[in-house]
Amino acid sequence: MKNADIRSPAPHQSHGRFWFGRGLTQFLIAELRDFPERRIAAARLFAVSLIIALVSQTLHVPPLGAIALLVSLSYDAYANAGQSLAFGLRQLGYLLVTTLISVLTLMFAGNDAWLLLTLSIVILALALFHARLIAWPTGVALWYSVSVMYTPGNPDEAIHNALWTIPIIGVLALCSWTVVHLTIKPRDPLKLLKASIAEQLAAVEHTFHVRMADSGVHSHKQEAIKPPNVGSFGKLLLLQANAELIHPDLHKRHRSYQALLSEIDGLRQLTDWLDQVLAAEYRAQPMTREKLNVYLAMQNACATLREGIEQSRDVSPLINSLLDDEVLHDYSGHTNPTLLTALWRALRRIADLMHDLHQPVTATENNKPAANTDNPESGSWLPAWLGYDYWATHADSLQFGIKFSLGAILCMLIVDSLEWPGINTAIPTCLVAAQTSLGADYRLSLLRVSGAALGGVCAYFYVLVFQSQLDTIIGFAVATTPFWALAAWITAGSERIAYLGRQLGFSFALFVLHDFGAVTDLYLSRDRVIGILLGLAVMGVLDYALWPRRSIVLARHHSISALRMLSKFTTRLPDPRQLLEFTLPLRLSAEKDLATAQDLIAHAILEPDARLADKTHERAALRVIIKNAGHLSGLLQVRKRYRLLSGQQFGGFPDDLQQHSGAFDKALTTALEHIAGILQGNRPEMRVDIADSQARLQQSYTEYHDIKNLPDDLAMEWEMRFMLDQQIVLLIERLEKTALDAAAYLPQAQLDYG
Repeated sequence: MKNADIRSPAPHQSHGRFWFGRGLTQFLIAELRDFPERRIAAARLFAVSLIIALVSQTLHVPPLGAIALLVSLSYDAYANAGQSLAFGLRQLGYLLVTTLISVLTLMFAGNDAWLLLTLSIVILALALFHARLIAWPTGVALWYSVSVMYTPGNPDEAIHNALWTIPIIGVLALCSWTVVHLTIKPRDPLKLLKASIAEQLAAVEHTFHVRMADSGVHSHKQEAIKPPNVGSFGKLLLLQANAELIHPDLHKRHRSYQALLSEIDGLRQLTDWLDQVLAAEYRAQPMTREKLNVYLAMQNACATLREGIEQSRDVSPLINSLLDDEVLHDYSGHTNPTLLTALWRALRRIADLMHDLHQPVTATENNKPAANTDNPESGSWLPAWLGYDYWATHADSLQFGIKFSLGAILCMLIVDSLEWPGINTAIPTCLVAAQTSLGADYRLSLLRVSGAALGGVCAYFYVLVFQSQLDTIIGFAVATTPFWALAAWITAGSERIAYLGRQLGFSFALFVLHDFGAVTDLYLSRDRVIGILLGLAVMGVLDYALWPRRSIVLARHHSISALRMLSKFTTRLPDPRQLLEFTLPLRLSAEKDLATAQDLIAHAILEPDARLADKTHERAALRVIIKNAGHLSGLLQVRKRYRLLSGQQFGGFPDDLQQHSGAFDKALTTALEHIAGILQGNRPEMRVDIADSQARLQQSYTEYHDIKNLPDDLAMEWEMRFMLDQQIVLLIERLEKTALDAAAYLPQAQLDYG
């Protein structure tokens, strides 16, 4: 790997460390741009904001209306119908649980301040622990803090708020958000799922089209489709889950749909790799008529499958006629393993799965997800969370909950001791600012202060320009419409700026919804910002002093976890039917870790020592590792599918060849574990030379199959197979070198020589 791969960021990026390497103007232009989906999302958020603002006035709970608006703006404005329904129902359940906990806590300890503080710490810590563990915004901690901790000296008022006010305004927020999302341009997740599947098949069809065009075969022009991003397959599975909620009958075919998605994704990976390899070495090679017939049959089959998905009809009989095995055997024979054989079989498997989806369900049990047999505690009658190992494994999440609950309690004590209820926004600030790392905390804090200040400016502008001219609820709605629209538009942006819009809307709502009639309390925005600054200051001290979670350290840990997941990809499977059960959990885990590590690196530049040379080089090295690990994940999956679907009769190979193959698999696993150990700070040790192991395996294949005497096309197929292994070896060698570079910047205290 060249040293340029880990060079420091360009000088022009240093002034934009808060704006993802851009200047403020370029950042705002990019984040506020218009596109159709954003208009729909902004319209939804605007409708929710206006409904809550108007109804909260009628219910005579304006201040809590502002909190309900903040909660609603925090939810995904791009959610499809199934996602909206699931989220609304789940959040409603959390709200009811919070109400019950709040009322019982106040009844039991409302008159005993120290007991109330102790219980609140425990409840907030567990709520935050749960939210962190499931990566879901439960809202339990936020609702609890508003109902119990805003008025700790008045238990009767707190019980009234917990029992009536907060549930009413919470239900208003959740129901408004859910109904609006199911009303304004609702998106059926099943249609989105089918469109995504059709897009995958169209990308495969395009690859076949381009390959035949290289040999002079002309057909209708097709547009190229960009490669999928990391985590795109996980989004498809989420769409499937959402579709099952809206269309319950799909749940009976859960496993079939999951297998179909996996097969189509695997087909896309194979063709993407084929296109990448052929781009350099093999495109100029002419095709024989037999090979061209294979490509033509696969392109037609792919187009037919795409039409079957779009029209919801069974096309398996057509596929069987198109994919006549004699066409394939005319090219590859009956024994020669080829990449085209793997593609051919993948298309047949997809057709069979589509056929199953159109048949009556005869065995529902067979379509249910397989039981998790990896958990050793699954057979125990005791819940896992009663054991020490559970809490030791999730110690980071537990520390997260304890730290931010202490911050909220400390802010409550400060607000109460100062007898300044106007700054009680410090309490939810500690909970809202609870993020994965220091860098993420700092970025969110910046957006929170900026949004609060901008919302205050909008509120003052409203008072000075519009308020004196209005005396009806209709006039109020008209006058506040531009501000709700502005907050909705910003919130509908990416997560880089969305939080600013939420805080803008909250600050403006807290000001104009504070009471009925004209707003005369101009100190509200001042107190709001002071409360936010207090909460950020308290959490800044606690976050930095108590179990600090440095972004770069967490990014390294997630990279290590991803590499260890990838090391398990090398296991040889005896049967293609095991692909789904074996590969799916490993792949999802690795992709999640890599995506999380990438996000953490983006936050790492905000931390106090981010500009030090060592930190700059470590971030650059980790970026390279994450990029190469993502590429390696795809290649390992391509390799696994090739071995299972290409027609390779591995069981009939000589023992020596099988030993060489097993040795190469073991070498890959050892190398990836070795790289993970280097990143963890272990002393670099001698490892197996995977290049030599791959060369011995290649020589064994060459001699056994007499590749030198094969026809040019079949010899080229073997060259491509060897190239796949060589690419994997090269990526692992690059990963090792970059890991050594990254380890050079680890603090001495983190190195483990034992």
